[in-house]
Amino acid sequence: MSKKNKKKRGFLSWIWWFFKSCFILSLRTVLFAVMLLLLIAAGLWLLFLKTFNAQHISELITEELQKRLDRPVIISSLDLKFINTIELKGFSVLDTEGAPGYPLLSAESVTLQFRLLPLLDQQLVIDEVSLNSPRFNIVRQPDGSYNMPQIRTPKEKSVYTSELTGRKLAVSVEDWSVHNGVFSYKDLGSGVSHAIYGLNLHFEQLRFNELSRFSLEMVLRNKWGDNISDMEIKGNGHVNFANFNWTNFALRSLRTQVFLFQKPVDLLVDLDNLRTPYFNIKASVPAFESKDLSLFHEKELGFSLPQTEISAQGQLNQGYRLLKLSKVTLSALDIQASMSGQLDFTQTPFTANLTGSTNFFNLAGKNTYYPAIGQYKLTGQAALSAQVLREKGAFSLPLMTAQGKEVSGLFYGFKADGITGEFQAKQNFSDLYARTSAGKVTVNKSVFDKLNLSASWRKGNLYAYIASTELNSVPFKLSLSVNNLKSARRKIRTSIYWKDLDPLAFIDTVKDFVVVITPLIKKGVKFKEPVEGDLAWLRNFRDRLPKFMPNFAGNLTADTFSTQVLSGNRFSAEFDFTGMTAGMQNLSGPLEARLEGGIIHQMEKLAEEQQALNITFQPFILMHRMERAGSFKVGQVLKDVPFNDMAVSVDFTKGRMQINNAYTVGPTLSAAVSGWTDWVNENFDIIIWTMFNNTSRSGALAENLTDESGDPALAFRVSSSMLKPKLEMLRAKKTGQTIRAAQEQGLNTSFKAAQEFIQGDFHAKK
Repeated sequence: MSKKNKKKRGFLSWIWWFFKSCFILSLRTVLFAVMLLLLIAAGLWLLFLKTFNAQHISELITEELQKRLDRPVIISSLDLKFINTIELKGFSVLDTEGAPGYPLLSAESVTLQFRLLPLLDQQLVIDEVSLNSPRFNIVRQPDGSYNMPQIRTPKEKSVYTSELTGRKLAVSVEDWSVHNGVFSYKDLGSGVSHAIYGLNLHFEQLRFNELSRFSLEMVLRNKWGDNISDMEIKGNGHVNFANFNWTNFALRSLRTQVFLFQKPVDLLVDLDNLRTPYFNIKASVPAFESKDLSLFHEKELGFSLPQTEISAQGQLNQGYRLLKLSKVTLSALDIQASMSGQLDFTQTPFTANLTGSTNFFNLAGKNTYYPAIGQYKLTGQAALSAQVLREKGAFSLPLMTAQGKEVSGLFYGFKADGITGEFQAKQNFSDLYARTSAGKVTVNKSVFDKLNLSASWRKGNLYAYIASTELNSVPFKLSLSVNNLKSARRKIRTSIYWKDLDPLAFIDTVKDFVVVITPLIKKGVKFKEPVEGDLAWLRNFRDRLPKFMPNFAGNLTADTFSTQVLSGNRFSAEFDFTGMTAGMQNLSGPLEARLEGGIIHQMEKLAEEQQALNITFQPFILMHRMERAGSFKVGQVLKDVPFNDMAVSVDFTKGRMQINNAYTVGPTLSAAVSGWTDWVNENFDIIIWTMFNNTSRSGALAENLTDESGDPALAFRVSSSMLKPKLEMLRAKKTGQTIRAAQEQGLNTSFKAAQEFIQGDFHAKK
């Protein structure tokens, strides 16, 4: 072998020896370190065994807890489970107040995990105290006191003195845990009970006088009557037990999920003072239906709610049985609501007094969540406010107010469009009030536009005022009161103003109201089919008189008045009818009416169309024929005859109309009428005196055609059946005197109430 190869071989051997030596040295070092650690651990273990005596520690813990809780404490045994774990078995704290002799707190076991190294520095640092399957039993006694002890905590760390060595060790606890615990609460006064099951709690670095982080899981069980509900709860946050001075207790930023519905309710909770807790809660509630609340009601309420955000601030008093809500806000879809009030569970059954209000929100589509309002077909915007009470086990609605903007809908047969106003309900809708400032309401075929209305329903009475509107495009004003609306003997009083009055249109409007209102009382009425021919105008009117108005009084005024027979200005009427029902058999009461500056239309034409008018106008027709013969001239008496003043005063008695006074004064003719008309049996007996004012004679007149002054005059009697009337000419000598007497007698009213109504501004009271 060459010298060069020998040198190379020697170098490789040296390299092998070097690595081998390093490995052996490293292995020895590691083994030495491990042995050293084992010796240290063994030393610590021997030190712990020398320092701590299990029986003594058990007695010490028992003594310490009894001193802190002021309650008897029992620990069956204490075992050393691992090198750093102690287990207390058969642990319980006995009650001395709520349920004497029974456990206030019990647990299958309590484990304590501690650190070894701090023992060298005379410190016992417990990483975690775990209560396994504990049960907490809280009892509220009839006098309102609780069995919860006032826990006494030292200001400094607890110090334990070893009995064997005499050395003092500072003791501290970092974390606390509860595994599968049960928390029960029972009120001995009311019998109410609540329970928490599956309680899992973990406190991180718990300090009893400052905020410490914790997490929890539990199932809350509540008993409501004969029903039991379970709610799963998960959460985490910060807590300050304030050295167990419960008035200074604080809970901060507790974020939790309550599994009450199909999706969890997310809660954010702040709480102060466990004696009379102040709380601030924010909740995110998933969409749910009333059936999800069936636990609290015997039957479903038939509603659903969209996803809702809720915040609540308040306080619990009277042992958690008086809930005061200072502010509750709710946000769902386009609705923003706020509420305040209280619920008092000290009463049996519990009572409540809550008030709330909302912003303006859209009405369309809300029937999706509350089907009961679907029948109203609502659109527009509304804002609500209400007070809700619960007394003697029943909820009530003392006050509910709804404000509307451009609201449209169908309300008990009244169709509303674009209504802006306010609606108010009191005492469970037994007292109602409504006010509109704009909009349109359709009653069957009658349309009230630009409606300024106020109305109230109070103690069975209806009051309605239309300050201004256009009824079928005609300016209109109304005051209406209906006493005992639901009684068959209801009384109706009204004041009505039309700018232009057509009596037939008025009858149609009355009929429209009857058609709409009658079904609210009972099934709708059926009118007879309209008839044609002679007296059709009377028979159709008579058969359509509303049974709804058995007592009907008031006044009616109009700037202009127009019918087929006559028209005029400044129409006024007052009436007080009873028995105003279809057929007119019971119609009774007075009627006073007056019309100024008008015209009697087309006597000759109307006489051809109606038999009764033909007989009534027959004397005028005779006069006209005499005029053609050249005896005298009476002008356009059979065409449009003007008049200055026309008035009538009559009394109805079971459909028979007695004429107390009736007269007409005009430039062409003046007249007075007396007698009676039976509208039911269709017969009459009336006397008519007529004077012709603007005449010129070209021949001699018969004596029975002149007044005692010599002026042309007529006096005649029309009687018998309206279909076959009889005409009898009378002496006309007293015609002028009779007409003047009728004018002087006048009417029994000055229509003062009607004038005050026109000039006044009337509104229903809230």
